[in-house]
Amino acid sequence: MAVQIVSPVRTEMEADVLAAYRARTPISAALHEEASVVMPGGDTRTVAFHAPYPLAVEHGQGSVLRDADGNEYLDLLNNYTSLIHGHAHPAITRAVTAQLRFGTAFPAPNRSQTRLATIVTERVASVDLIRFCNSGTEAVMNALRAARAFTGRDLVVKIEGGYHGTYDDVEVSVHPDPAADAVGSDEAPLPVVDTLGVPANTVEAVAVIPFNDIAAAERVFRERGDQIAAVIVEPVMGASGMIPADHHFLEALRALTVESGALLIFDEVMSFRLMPGGMQEHYRVRPDLTTFAKIIGGGFPVGAFGGRAAVMEQFNPHRPAPLWQSGTFNGNLATMVAGVAAMEAYPASEVVRINRLGDRLRSGLTAALNDAGVVGAVTGFGSFVGLHLGVQSVRSYRDGAAVDKGLARLLHLALLLEGVACAPRLMWCTSTAMDEATIDDVLARARRALAAVAPALPARRGAMAAVR
Repeated sequence: MAVQIVSPVRTEMEADVLAAYRARTPISAALHEEASVVMPGGDTRTVAFHAPYPLAVEHGQGSVLRDADGNEYLDLLNNYTSLIHGHAHPAITRAVTAQLRFGTAFPAPNRSQTRLATIVTERVASVDLIRFCNSGTEAVMNALRAARAFTGRDLVVKIEGGYHGTYDDVEVSVHPDPAADAVGSDEAPLPVVDTLGVPANTVEAVAVIPFNDIAAAERVFRERGDQIAAVIVEPVMGASGMIPADHHFLEALRALTVESGALLIFDEVMSFRLMPGGMQEHYRVRPDLTTFAKIIGGGFPVGAFGGRAAVMEQFNPHRPAPLWQSGTFNGNLATMVAGVAAMEAYPASEVVRINRLGDRLRSGLTAALNDAGVVGAVTGFGSFVGLHLGVQSVRSYRDGAAVDKGLARLLHLALLLEGVACAPRLMWCTSTAMDEATIDDVLARARRALAAVAPALPARRGAMAAVR
């Protein structure tokens, strides 16, 4: 990763921002200390942690969060894009409250499973059949298992920097250090285990290619095409910074997989919200399998995977030897009724509306960076926004990885002090609880946050900015 060059100005500014954050959130600090007694680092969800300690959130309504200290925030994270309607949406609350009186989990089918499955299959043209699970991780795990069973092959191709949950076979090259020799070149990256505890031999069954690089995709298929079970790709890379795929790249993956007899899997766990039929509708590229989660659960744990009938029929329990997929809370009624309510409240007109809010947010943040004289890029599609400091263009993981991550951490805390909640990596998303006035309020706050820390941020050449 990039070497941090920390000036005295930046050191002083970081200390001031940290002190202000601590002064604003003493109850969150105390709750973090209490949690640390019974959970490692006071944490049970690594991505939600940030230094010096995360906010303890006690209330959410619409687009507003309230922390344990009583501070309010405009929520531009929405539980990492999963809450398409913001918090405590009335229709979802009514549906779940009504169901609680009659039980929430039975080892049996229910009508709401069929209704939610129908909603998804009617919206997504490539999905003939679907099954539910409890997370995006499980959805990816089962989709890859289905692809390997269907093709009789083991090798999976994923994108460098692509995040597909915590299943071992995709915990490969999620956050590799571009400066390390072990990760290979920009054009021909090598797979590396991303976290301790994943077996070292996992990389034998996984190949990685750069995002939006057709030549690299062609090379891996030329060299190993007869071994490849599937390519898994996010149409918009989430964890790498809301980076949309090039249309021709996805078309190339589709052609290569068809030619080699491999399957194409779109991970639309995050991106399903961006079009009524997911981003595959936008790109007009039809995958064999698609994974879902987040918005289809209405704020409850959920996952799903679906696709071509021929592939999905492997799970049919009427078969002599079906693929086994089970889970205690698969299709539980609390999740299913919440999911139905959430999806019924998200017609195409709302997709379009909040995508326009995302466009407004991206445009406004770009203008704010320019006006502050700060080097940065704003990426995304529709209701997704990514802010990258220190770079001017981001089309793949490595474009945004070799920057000083401390800059994002500093601006994140400054945004919290202004009452804007986004991801520590500066990922943002809009929700149906917002309107143009909400976005304009967010942008005004973001401008104040940028102004507060601009002297510590990389300056555009020729910009009239304070001494960095």
